[in-house]
Amino acid sequence: MKEYHKIQTVFKRDLANRSKTLLLGEYSLPEFQFLKDCPWVFTEKVDGTNIRIIIEDGRVRFGGKTDNAQIPAFLVERLRSIFEPQNALLQEIFPAGACLYGEGYGARIQKHGANYGPGQDFVLFDVKVGN
Repeated sequence: MKEYHKIQTVFKRDLANRSKTLLLGEYSLPEFQFLKDCPWVFTEKVDGTNIRIIIEDGRVRFGGKTDNAQIPAFLVERLRSIFEPQNALLQEIFPAGACLYGEGYGARIQKHGANYGPGQDFVLFDVKVGN
């Protein structure tokens, strides 16, 4: 399975406070300057655990950020309940295979995960189509 690349922060971080504060207007990479005059929509970053949903060879598999990552059994069960009933549709949509990258979140996943609700869920952030 292919690991998801690190997502670069748009703005530089203030080293004076151990990078806890973003320096708005100071872009971390030159290409981010192109975003300067674009309208933005910011959303909360869900705090959970990286999840990969691998669609290939007629089945759906689940992985973490790396091939060695351990996913809690209760989260795997939640993922199965979401994706396995949709397997035929996913195979039809992605005949060459795909990897859905997202975040598993909720109670018992992170320290404050129960703030999202009593159960667990998945939020998608990227899709890689094909191999």
